[in-house]
Amino acid sequence: MKIERPYEQLPVWKTLMEFVKMVYMVTSTFPPDEKEGLTRKLRNSATDIPVFIASGISSRINKESGPFLQQASSALMQTETLFLICMQLSIIQPSEFESFQNQILVINDELQQLIIRIDKKFN
Repeated sequence: MKIERPYEQLPVWKTLMEFVKMVYMVTSTFPPDEKEGLTRKLRNSATDIPVFIASGISSRINKESGPFLQQASSALMQTETLFLICMQLSIIQPSEFESFQNQILVINDELQQLIIRIDKKFN
């Protein structure tokens, strides 16, 4: 029997699952001395985003979903900031940062649209 997971149908959640894979791939190339630092922080913040969405929409979208989506949005901004730090420390190239930043902008737009739809529906 397949368990129904409504959040898996959200375009933003699908995009985030691919984003998390890319974060893991790029952080696997980080220097070994960053394993407990930026690697861990980036992986944690990136994985927090879809986790917060899943937590807020575990059975269905409702008025309690909003705070979880706001937490997802905050985790997304943390992730962007961590990538900026990585670029400034020359752990990633500016072109890599730009690529991740472009993905983050798309994810943020999708996430904000979802937050607005929920806010309109329940407030």
